[in-house]
Amino acid sequence: MNMAEDMSNTNKDINELHQTIGKKAPSANDIGEQEAVDKEWESLKDDTPAATQDKAFEELEKKYNELDDQYKRLWADQQNMMQRFQKERQDNAKYAAVPTIEAVLPALDNFEFAKKSLNEETKFEDIIKSIDMLREQLLMSLKSVGLEEVATNIAFDPQLHEAIANVPNPEIDEGTIVDVAKKGYKLKDRVIRVASVVVSTKE
Repeated sequence: MNMAEDMSNTNKDINELHQTIGKKAPSANDIGEQEAVDKEWESLKDDTPAATQDKAFEELEKKYNELDDQYKRLWADQQNMMQRFQKERQDNAKYAAVPTIEAVLPALDNFEFAKKSLNEETKFEDIIKSIDMLREQLLMSLKSVGLEEVATNIAFDPQLHEAIANVPNPEIDEGTIVDVAKKGYKLKDRVIRVASVVVSTKE
């Protein structure tokens, strides 16, 4: 193989290495190192003695191998980081309800305690009182994770309320909420369920 063919094959190998490295998304520092190697390679295209060229080619190949190793490590690190991020995102979605469940568990425990405390001598008024206390505790538990009741002491708002009936009442403003059939709830600033209400009309 003559010198021209040797240089051509070496150039081909270097170009292929360029393409391989180019797929690894190099950093600014890596690009600077590669450009320096490229400039050195360009300087060897002049009429340089064969022995000097061979030695220079070996040095260039060594530098490119080092760059390729760096890119492979960076690529592997990036893939590992992406896999960890993907797993964390899946775990967060899978266990997103854990804070809510933890907040509700004490109220759920009290339902069990209340059930065990019931007997034939329990008065109806005491049962109603226990139910109200349990509901309040459950509501407070859900409020701790951001649940809020939709306000119904305001004018009718189609984004917050659903009118299930109209009641004529010329003595109050039209659109006034006069009764609540089902309470609405929102989580922070997002409406989960609109309130079902009865609204007044002039006629």
